[in-house]
Amino acid sequence: MGYIAHDAIIVTTDADCRPGGLPDINAFRASLPPPFQPLVIGPVKSIVNDYVSYVFLPDGSKEGWDTSDEGDDCRARFVALFDQRYEEDGSTHDKWVGVRFGGSAEYGDAAKITGSYEAGVAA
Repeated sequence: MGYIAHDAIIVTTDADCRPGGLPDINAFRASLPPPFQPLVIGPVKSIVNDYVSYVFLPDGSKEGWDTSDEGDDCRARFVALFDQRYEEDGSTHDKWVGVRFGGSAEYGDAAKITGSYEAGVAA
């Protein structure tokens, strides 16, 4: 038994301000297990101001299933690509947020933020 809660990661960054440029998202995607590869979307350029966005979409599995745990690991690796502090004051141009939605209210899974560049990752 189990319940489904959709976990996703959304990232927006400024390629011009990022030392060393953007991460090699194609290499990252290729490093994922094949079923997870199409869940990584991007880079998508913004209309103005040269921002670039990426998304790691939900895997659709029930909590507690091996696929869900594997998805959690893959999303954590995705966040690690962008969770870097490279300004002198410890700030970053990499803005990311983890979201959870569509879960069962009886398990306390109303839509919520599960992590961010400000607070870190909440498993």
